[in-house]
Amino acid sequence: MSYVLKGKLIAVGGAESRDHIEQEKLEVLGRILHEMRGKDTVLEIIPTASGIPKQIAREYTDAFGSLGCKAARVMNIRKRKDAEKKEFLERIRTCDGIMFSGGNQTRLSEIFLETEFLSILKERLATEPGFVIAGTSAGAMAQSAHMINGGAPSEALIRGKALMIEGLGFIENAIIDSHFVNRGRFGRLMVAVAEHPEMTGIGISEDTAVIITENRFMEIIGTGLVVIMDGSALGINTIAEQTGEMLNLEHMIFHLLSKGKRYDILNRKVV
Repeated sequence: MSYVLKGKLIAVGGAESRDHIEQEKLEVLGRILHEMRGKDTVLEIIPTASGIPKQIAREYTDAFGSLGCKAARVMNIRKRKDAEKKEFLERIRTCDGIMFSGGNQTRLSEIFLETEFLSILKERLATEPGFVIAGTSAGAMAQSAHMINGGAPSEALIRGKALMIEGLGFIENAIIDSHFVNRGRFGRLMVAVAEHPEMTGIGISEDTAVIITENRFMEIIGTGLVVIMDGSALGINTIAEQTGEMLNLEHMIFHLLSKGKRYDILNRKVV
């Protein structure tokens, strides 16, 4: 998006603590609530990507409830026609923010792309300072306009090709990957950035999140690490040659950041 977003994006790397018995460990979920309206937040939980939506929805409502949230509600959207229900459209027009669960990011694209539901979310994100769109795992990856759609990191490097599909497009200048350090996903994000060097690669570890404001400034929270991949200085990049040979990349820039650090996506530097 060429304009500055007034709302906030929160991308979580997955496996964030949500045991409502241990409230002191709910740092990531607590911060999501804080970025909305705290205990007065009206939050819509969207477990569409999950294969076990009832269980996931219960875990989140219990966790946010233990943090004092008075209105953590669930949208049971399993099919495209569910996203067209007037009740759900009205609810996303009036809530303080939403939370996409993890699961299969392809489901999110299939169900929400080119819908009024998605248009409302994008409009509110662009124009309302207090509005928050959060997502974890698949729900974080789907925030990108160009979304990684699976694939083994080692195979991505050998083939020189990342598996990419259209994401929900909340942010257009970055590609997000989740469970990053925990599952060794360096290869596939590196290839995705080589294919789209104008975009910043953001690899987020589990129980870790980034808060993105103005589709530019990023703050790291949580217990793990975030890997930034910057392809703006790439020299040799054989990904476009399609020779069938092993991939060659020169000057891929990496940053490794943890809680409290900030990064400027526009100027591509730690701040």
